[in-house]
Amino acid sequence: MIRQVYIRNYKSIGQACVTLEGVTVLVGQNGAGKSNFVDALSFVTDVLKDGLDLAFKNRGGIGAVRRRSGGHPNHIEIRLGIELEKDISAEYSFKIAAKPGERYGIAEENCAVHRLLKREDVFQVKDGKFTKEIPGIKPKIEPDRLALFASSATEEFRPVYDFLTAMRFYSIVPSRIRELQDPDPGESLKRDGSNAAAVLKHIAESSSNRNGHYERLCRLLSKVVPGLSGAQYHTMGQKETIRFKQNVGLKYPWMFDALNMSDGTLRLLGILLAVYQSSVPTLIAIEEPEATVHPGITDVLVDVLWEGSKRSQILLTTHSPDILDHKHIRDDQIRVVSSQKGETTISPLAESSRKAIRNELYTPGELLRSDELVPDLTAARKATFQSSFLESRKEE
Repeated sequence: MIRQVYIRNYKSIGQACVTLEGVTVLVGQNGAGKSNFVDALSFVTDVLKDGLDLAFKNRGGIGAVRRRSGGHPNHIEIRLGIELEKDISAEYSFKIAAKPGERYGIAEENCAVHRLLKREDVFQVKDGKFTKEIPGIKPKIEPDRLALFASSATEEFRPVYDFLTAMRFYSIVPSRIRELQDPDPGESLKRDGSNAAAVLKHIAESSSNRNGHYERLCRLLSKVVPGLSGAQYHTMGQKETIRFKQNVGLKYPWMFDALNMSDGTLRLLGILLAVYQSSVPTLIAIEEPEATVHPGITDVLVDVLWEGSKRSQILLTTHSPDILDHKHIRDDQIRVVSSQKGETTISPLAESSRKAIRNELYTPGELLRSDELVPDLTAARKATFQSSFLESRKEE
């Protein structure tokens, strides 16, 4: 899992150092910067898979991504502390130098893999050249590619690349699940759920090797939609879709196309597919999973995500007091996202809020409703300062 994220000059985030848990919940007002934090992680995946140019183009160019300043252009920096497996951890970072006229370049990139009782594997790149080389090889660095892309051919650094490119980010759009869909391999769910039919088929066909995930998916759907007993892959010509089976008291169940299902049902299906998809993401980030879903099924929704945390790290953004009040969500898993003068701060809960919760004076949801979920701004600033200080000492 990702243990720590440091972000500098990315959209509304001037500087932030955030620790993540197995399940982390970001809560804050609209426009505070929750989505920007998630997008910074998505940016890492996109740059590694598709290159820097396309990652910027898909976000409206570097001018839409780089935090604006009154003076010289700011550099974008992202650093990650990763726990790969038992006794193996990694640190990975890069800086993108912004230049006048919407130009940019990769100024610096560092990767260090730590293995218990073994030597540390390290590479460092500055301005397109290795300053700390990988022993035995000299991978070619393309101008718009991170060196980790080329270094992934090595046994030492492949686990870092695989981890970061296996993160998945979701903002489920029910209308895209409702549409007829193009054929797709179905191993990984797309961000908006637009290949849901193929993913459902892949899960169903692999269920004997996946601990019955398809059957569990159908059971969970039946818990929240009266009479619904299952969802099935279906073809219509060269297109793919989903049909739902519903018992209506007759001898045979009725079949409904996705076109006739509610937004809430389709969003819930999308989240279930994200959790149970055949390819196991290292991290699953879902924005506002409660949107268009009846509050009465929040418990089932969080139960599903909690079960998913046994396979993948989970990151949520939410406005839902019910999610915060779920029995599985602890106060140390909540991060409060706030904004002052257009700059985002991401903080753990203040001790006053944590004491109120632990002494059962208030629940996190009640504090959220009354706008008294207090962020520990001092802890957030201290973590950011320490991270910046350690990095500057390392550079010296």
